[in-house]
Amino acid sequence: MTPVDTDDLDTVPQGTASAAAPRRIHPIVALDYGVRRWANLLVLVVLVSCFLERPATPWWVWTFLVLHGLAWAPLARWIAQRAVDSREAEHRNLLIDAACFGALSGLVSFALWPSAMMLGCGMLSILSLGGAPLARRGLAAWGAGALLGAAVNGFGVQFETSLRTSLFAVACFVPYLLMFGIHSHAQAQRALAARREVIQRNEQITLKNRQLELARMLADSANRTKSAFLANMSHELRTPLNAIIGYSELLESEFMDIGEADHVGDVQKIRSAGVTLLAMVEGVLNLSKMEAGEAQVFNSAFLPDDLVASVAEEMREEIERNGNSFTVTSDVPHMRLLGDHEKIREILAHLLSNAGKFTRDGQVALNVRHEADTQMLVIQVDDSGIGIAAAQRDALFRPFAQADSSTTRRFGGSGLGLAITRHYCELMGGSIEVNSQVGAGAHFTVRVPAPVAARRDLAHA
Repeated sequence: MTPVDTDDLDTVPQGTASAAAPRRIHPIVALDYGVRRWANLLVLVVLVSCFLERPATPWWVWTFLVLHGLAWAPLARWIAQRAVDSREAEHRNLLIDAACFGALSGLVSFALWPSAMMLGCGMLSILSLGGAPLARRGLAAWGAGALLGAAVNGFGVQFETSLRTSLFAVACFVPYLLMFGIHSHAQAQRALAARREVIQRNEQITLKNRQLELARMLADSANRTKSAFLANMSHELRTPLNAIIGYSELLESEFMDIGEADHVGDVQKIRSAGVTLLAMVEGVLNLSKMEAGEAQVFNSAFLPDDLVASVAEEMREEIERNGNSFTVTSDVPHMRLLGDHEKIREILAHLLSNAGKFTRDGQVALNVRHEADTQMLVIQVDDSGIGIAAAQRDALFRPFAQADSSTTRRFGGSGLGLAITRHYCELMGGSIEVNSQVGAGAHFTVRVPAPVAARRDLAHA
């Protein structure tokens, strides 16, 4: 959550308004409308008194005076409300106000009190709402309007006005100041209330962020406790499981020696179940280490050919048990590489176990090569099994997850192998990719750094 900046209260974005949401109007539009409506009426009263004292006032002057006094305020609001940037449009309206007041001052021959009232009203509004830069532009607009009005009026100058008009001008200027002050105070109060609301929301957001941070810390602590518990329990389970597997192998050997072949199958089932359970416990132990951040990389020199042959021989029985053919291709130079061979061994075992489990009467192929230019060991495992749908690949590398629940019911498994494989790949600075289609098998590619071991690495090993 990001706190709101109170400095942005005076600016309302207009260009991002969507068709579904109503356009937001800047507050100065409403403020100027209230002030402009009454100010123009007061100006109308003063100028009507001034023009009545002068003979032969043209009809178009009366028309302009009435339109400015009665129609300009709602027209200016309409223009600002429909503009893309209502604040900028209202600033333009203020400049039009200044030009109109200047033109009216020229038309009344720069009568002192009416002209002073119009100049004061216009500049006060512009200065308070647009600052000094807009006030300078407003003064220029007033001057341009005054020149135009004076030119139409023949550049006549008549400062004197009757006592009635002067009193009207003074009496109207005072209510304008009061009215403008009241509207400005109300707007300032609304802005202050909005700022207080934003500050309150920021405090709530800050408090919420602290609560979320505390919850995250508690969750991390609980996760570390869980990982420590799993690590301890996994260690305690491995000892009796190894004993069960060892004794089942002894029983199998003794039954074979004494000719009790009928019991060999049962003992083999015990040993197989023990091996499966031990593999699951090993997976949970490895996962708990990864989640606790205790998994580390131990690089040493190893022979990739021997490693691949050893793992392939261990996994061959499991793969061929489902009627699959298993081929191994190794295009690795006979030299020592530098890397964490134990984690590479586990990666090979998990990929081959996954391929053999989900393939029936098909083919499983292992291809290993070493790229001299990138110093990467590339492991590819292909199978002709059930395949993986594109929508299910996101869950493929999550712990305790498989493609879907039906896969778990049909083929079993804990769903830890590929999660551990990806974590080991990333831990060693490598990557894992999968390409698959439903019913067309899967193709896994693992790339891990494995540079050629130098002499000092061999001596250290």
